[in-house]
Order: sequence, then structure tokens, then C-alpha cells
Amino acid sequence: MTAFVTHLAGLAATGGLGGLRYNASLPELAARYGDPWDGGRVHKESRWPHAFGWGDAQTVFCRCRRLRSFSLPVWHGELELPVPDGGLRTIDTHVTESALVAALTAAHCTWDTVTYENLPGQRTLEVTPAREVRVGLVLTDREAYDEPPLEDWLLHKVVLWGYDHTDCPEPDRTLPDDGWGA
Repeated sequence: MTAFVTHLAGLAATGGLGGLRYNASLPELAARYGDPWDGGRVHKESRWPHAFGWGDAQTVFCRCRRLRSFSLPVWHGELELPVPDGGLRTIDTHVTESALVAALTAAHCTWDTVTYENLPGQRTLEVTPAREVRVGLVLTDREAYDEPPLEDWLLHKVVLWGYDHTDCPEPDRTLPDDGWGA
């Protein structure tokens, strides 16, 4: 089993990958991993929610500076993930469905398999590590569109999101600018 599939099982079981977890604080993550890169607005009409990232970890934060979602584009075959003190480490992300299912089973995770009629050749193993928090492990049946289907599907993308953050408190205007648009 690769180190990455072990991290995925941990994410599915706990809702966190290192410090990257639903509802994590942007200032706390910046203190741990260094300043994020700025990915821009999610919606062009408002600054928040706003995308940031560390290495290949793509995150979205609400105006209260809490992490609402993140995604990992594992189809590249490797990722640069943040490490404490601002560095990055490169990790191999080639994970088959059989290896992923074995790791999830070993971590005592349960999941629902989600498919969509308009996306043949793709399915998602959806795990609920905490109330209102979801981890989606997106699998595809081939490495590229012009290649034949594989017997053992491959992990394509990892996403984490939550449903419980409907009302965001206004930022405290008495605090100094945090550098992220307060």
C-alpha cells in the first residue's frame, strides 16, 4: 500500500489530511504551512468564498476564514502537498480502486457509491467522516479518454466539503487587516 492511500484512509476516517480539514482556520493553516497562493474569487460578483491553496491542495474559504472545501487533482500522478513550516513534499498518487477499498476497509470506513447517468466511466466513493462532512473519492475507468477501460479503476480526484455552514458571521472590522481581504 502506498503512503498516499494510507493518507486517504485517514482523510476518510477523520475528515482531515494533516491540518487540511473542514472548518480549519485560514490564519492557523497559514501559520502552519506558510502563506497560501491566491486562487481568486469563486463567484465573480463577491470576494467570498475565495480560493487559496498550498502546493496542489486547492481550498475554498468563506469570509469567516473557515475552510469550506478542498480538492486534490490526483490524476496528475503526483501531488505537491504542504508540510509544516512552509515546505512541500511530492507524493505518488497512483491509487487503484482495489487498493483504496482495502485501505478504507482497514480503516473501518463505510461509503456509498455514487454514479451519474451523464458520467459513464466515473463513480465516487462517498464517505461521511463527521456529521455534515463528506469526502468524495472520484474514480475513473481509464487513464485517458482515448484509452480502453481498465479492470481496476483509478483514483482521479479527492474532494472534501461540508453542508453545515449556511450563515457566515460578518468579519470583525475592529481587527487589523489579515491580508486576505478582511
